Amino acid sequence: MKYIVIGLGNFGSTLASRLTTFGHEVFGVDNSLEKAEQFKDRITHTICLDTSKPNAMKNLPIRDTDIVVVAIGEDVGASILTTALLKQNNARQIIGRAINPLHRTVLESIGIETIFNPEELAAEMIAKQLEMQGVLESFDLADDSTILEIKVPERYLGRNAGDLDFEETYGLRLLGIKRFVEEKRIFGLAKKRSTFERNVNEEHIFDTNDILVMMGDMKNFQKMIGKD
Repeated sequence: MKYIVIGLGNFGSTLASRLTTFGHEVFGVDNSLEKAEQFKDRITHTICLDTSKPNAMKNLPIRDTDIVVVAIGEDVGASILTTALLKQNNARQIIGRAINPLHRTVLESIGIETIFNPEELAAEMIAKQLEMQGVLESFDLADDSTILEIKVPERYLGRNAGDLDFEETYGLRLLGIKRFVEEKRIFGLAKKRSTFERNVNEEHIFDTNDILVMMGDMKNFQKMIGKD
């Protein structure tokens, strides 16, 4: 997929770099030449541009881009103007970052349906990690549907995947198993990369290196994890 990420602060630069790592084509945009230069080796393309100016949109492949993320962090005015100009230029899908409730209201009035706040997302994830032992990552799909990455509960270590029916017992779907493997790089340096097994073999024996990727209601996750 092709993305444009506007605003290369801590959040925007991390998002653009990760999307690039995942194999997507990403245009990282910032009005600071220093930031555009700083991330040019980590993001597919970087460009210095003031996206609050109407003429700036001519320099971006908006119509060929699947998703535009407006990740501008401090300048609410620039965020709103940028978002409005993207709408005028018929961007397919715009994801907006809201700094405060008023900012969110304005973005909603422009017609932006997907709005996020990085601080709120981080707080929710940390709260889940504190509340439920073993939670590594989380992503909310809806009020009653969340995807979690969880360390295998101790009582399941050494057991076969075929012996466990998470959906029948807890109403949770096992999407797959994530693991980290170590690779030797140039000069003997080691780097870990993640692998994901979607179709889990019934003979697979759970061990401490496994991370369960599961989907379901949070109250059902609490039932499963709370039994440890």
